[in-house]
Parts: sequence; structure tokens; C-alpha cells
Amino acid sequence: MGGEQVLAESARDDFFFSGVSRNFYTYWQSLAARRGAIPLREDFDPAAIPALLPHIFIVEKIGDTGRFFFRLSGTGIREIMGTENTNHYLDELLQGDDLQAVSEMFDQVLTQGVCVRSIEGLTYSDRSYLRVEIVRLPLCKGEGDCRLVVGCLSRIENGSSGGNPSAVKDKQVLHIENDVLPRMAF
Repeated sequence: MGGEQVLAESARDDFFFSGVSRNFYTYWQSLAARRGAIPLREDFDPAAIPALLPHIFIVEKIGDTGRFFFRLSGTGIREIMGTENTNHYLDELLQGDDLQAVSEMFDQVLTQGVCVRSIEGLTYSDRSYLRVEIVRLPLCKGEGDCRLVVGCLSRIENGSSGGNPSAVKDKQVLHIENDVLPRMAF
């Protein structure tokens, strides 16, 4: 797996739009450096990153079916997405091209051991629009058992951190579009 490739990249201050994304990636990278490989789930300490927790998700690829299951999705993500992802399969939350694109990014993280970062545009049912930065990284359940994707989702405004996102009420995400930059794997 490409764990060495991920370990070689550092979080440049100008790379991430969101401070949340930069801090999350820096934390993950510190775990990877300590282990010398992709971190294990047991390495991940929520007490070390309390400010990031609302923005973090953990997705597991279920071996028998190949489906992606949200083990955890923070409250900040729920506020942005307008729905609870925890304890739901990805294919219960998305469909069509959105489902395919997100599944491909999760698979890329797991099969290549790389970070996949994207800037997404979320179009809501009331025709409002919001930009978010999403960082997806590999995480192993145990030695050689890398079927978890850990990531963060944070709001961005005009290329900078949006701070605390306002809650999305009485609307749902209708479409996700990679609207600003192409997906980047590193």
C-alpha cells in the first residue's frame, strides 16, 4: 500500500483552504510518522483534537458487500449536510453520480493509501449553495487491515475557513459537485 507516499507530504500552509483541514491532516500525519506507516484506529485519540471532532468522520468498507458504512460522523458535518450520516451506508445517503464519485474517492484512499482532498459545492433543496473542503485519509483497524477512511469536512467561504458553519435547517443536499479544484491525491 502507498503509506510511504502519504508520509512524504507535509501540510503546507497554502495548500488547504480550511484551518480545520490543515490541522486534521497535520494530526493524522503525526500519527503516521510515529507509527512509520498508516495509523491504526487505536492510535487515533479524540482527546488530542477536541476542536476537530465535530468535523470528523470514519467510514468502513464492509468486506462482504463492498459498501461503505459511516461508523462516525461529527455534529458539524450533520449541520452542514442537514442529515445524520452515523450508522448509515453511503448508498443510503447518496445516489447516482454523487454516490459513484464518493465511492471512488474512498476506494482510492484504501487501495492506494493516499490522501484525497477535494473542494465540493453542495446544492440544497432551497437552491442555496455552500462550499466545503473534504480530506480523506486511510486508517487501519489492525496491522494490515486497512478498511477505514478517516476524514474531515469543513465549510469554506471565499477560499478561507468559514469558522463555525450555520446549521442547515429544513433542506437537504440535492447535488454534490467538485466545483473549484480537481480532486487531488497525495
